[in-house]
Amino acid sequence: MKNNLMIAASFVALTVSRAIAGIADSPLPVLLPGSTTVHLYSVVGAMGGSGLGTYFSCTSTDTVPIQVGVELFDSTGGSPSNDAVTSSRSVDPGGTVVFGTVSAAGIPVDSTLGILGHGSARILATSRKLVCNAFVADRLNTPVTVAWQLTIIAKTKQKASN
Repeated sequence: MKNNLMIAASFVALTVSRAIAGIADSPLPVLLPGSTTVHLYSVVGAMGGSGLGTYFSCTSTDTVPIQVGVELFDSTGGSPSNDAVTSSRSVDPGGTVVFGTVSAAGIPVDSTLGILGHGSARILATSRKLVCNAFVADRLNTPVTVAWQLTIIAKTKQKASN
C-alpha cells in the first residue's frame, strides 16, 4: 500500500511539474469546430517592434476552403501569446492569406496577430495542403526597405543544412 502511494505521488508530481514548452507541446486550438487542427510548420526568429514585423504568407493547395492560423510564442516559450482561433482566416482553394505581428505600410495584412518582442511561431491549418513563407520586414516604409526570410521547418523537425 505504501509503495502504491509513493508511485502515485511521484506520478502526480511529474505530471504537475511538466511545463508547456511553446511550439513543441502546447495544446493545439480548434480552428474550426468539427475539424482537426494540424501543426504544419514552425518558424524561429519571429520578431516585432522597432519598426519591424514578422509576416506569414500562406497559400492553399487544397480543393476545398481551409482554416489557417498562426500562434506566436515569446522568447520564454510557454503558452501562445495570441488567440489563433480569433485571428485565423478561411482560405479558398488557391487563395493566399497574410498574417502579421503588426500591420505594415507596404504589405497587405489580412490578420494582425499582435506585437512580439522576439520568439517563435507555429502555423496551423485544417488541411495539410498549405504552403507558406515567413519573413521579417520593415513595416513603416513603402516600398519595404529592409526584409529577410525566416526558416520554416516541418513541425519541430529541422534537417541539417550539410
